[in-house]
Amino acid sequence: MGDHEDELDLDERLAAQQPLLGLHDGDSITRKRPVTPWYRRRLATVAGVVVLLCGLSYFIVSSQIARIAANAIEDTAMHIERMDLSRPQAASVTLNLSLSLTAASPFPATVEAATFRIKYEGLDVGSFLAPEMTITHGTNAQLFPNSTLHIQSKEAWDQFAGDMMRRPQVRYEIVSFLTIHVRLLGGLVTFSASNVPLNKCMTFSGMDGLKDMQIALVDMRNSSREQVLATIKTCIRNPSRTTIRPVGALCLEAHYPKRGKHTLVAHLTTSTDTGLPVADGQPSHPYCASLQGSTDMSQGYNLLELQGEMLGTNSDAISGLITKYLSNVSAELTVVTCAPQATSVELYNQAMKNLTIESALPPQKDPLVGDMFFRGISLHAPEEGRENDVVRLDTAVLVEATSPLGPNSALTITDVRMNVSLTGADVVLGTLSTVSVDIIDGKLVDRSNISVECQTKLALAEKGNAFGRFVRASVVKEKVPLTLAGSMDVVCHGALGTLKLSGLPLRTTALLAGMNDFQEVTVKSFSLPGTGSAAEHEEPIQTQIEIRNPSVFTVSIGTLAMDLSVNAPREKFGALSGTMNLAPGMNNLEMNGHLKPIQDATGQVSDAVGGFFSRYLEGNSSQVVVTITGTQYANCVWMQEALVGLTIGTSFPGVGKGFQMINDIKMNQLDVILEEAPPGERGPMTNTRMLVRTDMKAKVKMPASINMPLQISNLSVALTLENETGHHLGSLVSARETCEFNQTDDGAFRLNMSQFYPIGFHTHEDVSGMSGFIEGLLTKNGSIMLQLASDTNANEGAFPDVDTRMGMLALSAIPIKGKPLIPAMDSFRHPPVKVLSVDIQQGSPSSMVMTMEFSLQNPSIVQTKLGSLVLDVFSDGARMGSAKISNFNLNCCSKPTVLQGSFKYSPRASDLATAERFLSNFVCGYFTHGASQEIAIKGSAESTSLDLLQPAMKVLSIPSKLPTLGELFPATPTLVTSSLLYIPSLFHLTRIPTALELRNPFSESITVTGVDLELYPCEDQVSGDDGKLVCNKYFDKSLARFAPVVFQSIFIPATSKGCFSCCQGLHCNDHVPLCPRASVGECMSAEVQSFLSPEAIATIIHSLTGGLLMRVNGTIGASIGDYATRLFYQQDGLLVTMAK
Repeated sequence: MGDHEDELDLDERLAAQQPLLGLHDGDSITRKRPVTPWYRRRLATVAGVVVLLCGLSYFIVSSQIARIAANAIEDTAMHIERMDLSRPQAASVTLNLSLSLTAASPFPATVEAATFRIKYEGLDVGSFLAPEMTITHGTNAQLFPNSTLHIQSKEAWDQFAGDMMRRPQVRYEIVSFLTIHVRLLGGLVTFSASNVPLNKCMTFSGMDGLKDMQIALVDMRNSSREQVLATIKTCIRNPSRTTIRPVGALCLEAHYPKRGKHTLVAHLTTSTDTGLPVADGQPSHPYCASLQGSTDMSQGYNLLELQGEMLGTNSDAISGLITKYLSNVSAELTVVTCAPQATSVELYNQAMKNLTIESALPPQKDPLVGDMFFRGISLHAPEEGRENDVVRLDTAVLVEATSPLGPNSALTITDVRMNVSLTGADVVLGTLSTVSVDIIDGKLVDRSNISVECQTKLALAEKGNAFGRFVRASVVKEKVPLTLAGSMDVVCHGALGTLKLSGLPLRTTALLAGMNDFQEVTVKSFSLPGTGSAAEHEEPIQTQIEIRNPSVFTVSIGTLAMDLSVNAPREKFGALSGTMNLAPGMNNLEMNGHLKPIQDATGQVSDAVGGFFSRYLEGNSSQVVVTITGTQYANCVWMQEALVGLTIGTSFPGVGKGFQMINDIKMNQLDVILEEAPPGERGPMTNTRMLVRTDMKAKVKMPASINMPLQISNLSVALTLENETGHHLGSLVSARETCEFNQTDDGAFRLNMSQFYPIGFHTHEDVSGMSGFIEGLLTKNGSIMLQLASDTNANEGAFPDVDTRMGMLALSAIPIKGKPLIPAMDSFRHPPVKVLSVDIQQGSPSSMVMTMEFSLQNPSIVQTKLGSLVLDVFSDGARMGSAKISNFNLNCCSKPTVLQGSFKYSPRASDLATAERFLSNFVCGYFTHGASQEIAIKGSAESTSLDLLQPAMKVLSIPSKLPTLGELFPATPTLVTSSLLYIPSLFHLTRIPTALELRNPFSESITVTGVDLELYPCEDQVSGDDGKLVCNKYFDKSLARFAPVVFQSIFIPATSKGCFSCCQGLHCNDHVPLCPRASVGECMSAEVQSFLSPEAIATIIHSLTGGLLMRVNGTIGASIGDYATRLFYQQDGLLVTMAK
């Protein structure tokens, strides 16, 4: 056999090396038959032999091809690359097979379609039709698409499929008879063999029980009140190259932790299209591939979605499972396929029965207890004898919990027990254990909040030192962390029955609201009842304090002793004690004690304490500090650590709004001096220095909260002056002044300043406001308001020294707010200014200078010194001149003030007619019928150099009346005293020489330069009771006219009481006093109208019998000094007598 094979191989090689002869080779033979050489005959012989040998070889090979093919099939290696089982039927399944054939034969061969039978454990499993295959030397990939595997033996199939599911490797046989065609020489020669036996023992990877099942997701959202339904996504690894599509609707049972009698915790199923479509080495299902974890799930994992019901029939098992599920620990879970029905596909049912898969339930992402919100922590009072070992805590907690049963199946928690280590503010406080629990609302659905009230006890670490530091931190900080670390046991009820979850880990940190150093401490009220001891220098104090506790802590502190201090500078000035039990929110506490500030050698308390009382009386708060110095539980370490030395700062409020310590301010008198400031002292705002001094009274009362006796001996003030609209007028700062105070007389207070103080003007508005005030004071009718105000921010107010039992309090900046009304001067209209005297001092060609004295009454309480004023005098609207008053000083309170001044009479030329009337009225009341004439005394911008007073002067108009000469000089009321008539010449009987007795009350001489007078004798003349003549009626017609054409000037010396203008007769100057420069021996004559008239007869009779009263009316030309003027003159009662 071997020799033949060698021959075949040689022949084959020779055939391959020899080219085939072409069909046209014979054409190369010529027509002439050549002589055949010997070597050609030898070649033909050889060729014949070769042909004979090839035929013989073909015969030999053909006879041995079956044996050769069988050996080749036996030497061919067959491996299953992929096997997919799909579309299962009762006795068949679609098979998609991928084979790898490795052929050793160098000859290509074709295998006709054949039926392959699968044998397992000696039993025929089934058969399928293999399609035609072409096999070449080396590795060949063959696909058997959509072949139908016909199950011949259900028992054998169940055995085969079951081991494929459970075993890591499966060995089986493929048996068939093949028809093979072998091609040689590039297909020119083909050998065929039939019924070539195929019997291959195959090995492939089984599914190894599908041991690698990763539970990725547990969703219980479809649960209800009665059922807990779970949807579970698992990723199951297929280690085999076999895929099954579908495997059917699977039925599974879950056991915890192992399969046992009382371990069943869930019934689970899958959908009917469940399969294992991913084989080993293939990309995993995208969901599985996307999972992140320690296991590489990128290849070979199939997504298996399970649905089913969690069971509560085995309470211990389900409780244990959920405990692990909630403990952040994977829970062992054994999943077993059901029996007798493991799958809905009957073909796989027997194979999958009781398939056991070890898996693990991943923990719930959220623990049962998430955040804990402490709504209240109540610290019990220390237990005597155990105060440093244990403390009782009552807690009200809002627990944010996550139910493991989903959002629709409630879980009601009925009991919780904790044993945890408590850590607060980075300090281990001790071990906290539950005494009793009251679950207010234990119904847990999905993520819910549960209200729990616990009574616990804390076994203290470090004898309570650590807990004391924690309590101190909770007092002073805004937030303080509290960590609970340990375990808890939970009993709950729901659709799974009663669950006892033991040893659940608990670790949570709650950020508790601290007391934030008691930022909101309010002194609601306090009182000094005034029952203190002068010997002890103290006053009892009672306070009602409101403390807002922003924390969750309720603390039963008991009685505390505290020092009370002002904050800046820190100085103790009293002590308080009281019971402090704090609950969250507002707490009202009563603290009582005493105030006992430190005194210096003079008995005065410090400025800091005085400032505290000052701010209180101002209505402003003060910062005070309370320092805890002792507690009721002196042996309690944690309470001492927490509280002793703790300082609480608070704002001590000022007295209530509307309180005014100094009120009802009234001014008895206000003295004002306005003067020009010296250049060196003149400020930038005004040239006027305004000095004031006041005598005022007020009521000074302490608020109702302060009922202690006190005495005010002196004070100083710093004020802002304002008008009625609040416009600033300036400021007043006084030195310390003695005052009077009587607390028992309704707080009667009086300040009578002993000296003048300047008014400060800081702005032009101040100057403008004060100018307006002065204007109103001088000119308005009624009263004007002068507001006294203080700005505590500018350190203004009253600064009294107050004597108390505690010592002398130097109070500062006590608010002053007064609105005293000051009567205005009304331009001195009521009563009007009264001119007391007028004296003409000098006459010049254009003016006269007079001195005047007048009296006025100031209705205001303001006593003023306005300095030198120049006022204009007006008559009938025309300016007559100006009056200068050097010292315009006014008494107050309607006391008469007599002022002297000089009046420069200098009317304008255009006003001479008015000026003549003015002087005529002054001399004799010619146009006023003998009454005083009305004048107006007006100011102007030029009245004063004081800019503060100038606005008032511009509008000041003082109405007055200028008396006549008769009113001013009642003893010498007229210029002409009497008249002497001389007997006329026979040649001129109607010309009666007349001598006039003249007088001059002024300090300037008067020269009469002309006279034109009508004389009217008295018609009805009688003698009065005093012997003086009285005329009841004058004749209507004049008797004579005294108007000499040639007039001899009559000089009347200053202050002359009477002198005659002339005399006639022998030694006449010895009989009458003559005026200087008077005419002796000749007098000017009056022209008599008629001697036969009744007037003439009466005149003759009366003048001869004792005198006749006569009325004079006319004009007089006169020069007063050098000032020439004309007077309209009228005089009644001129006594005319005949010269003797």
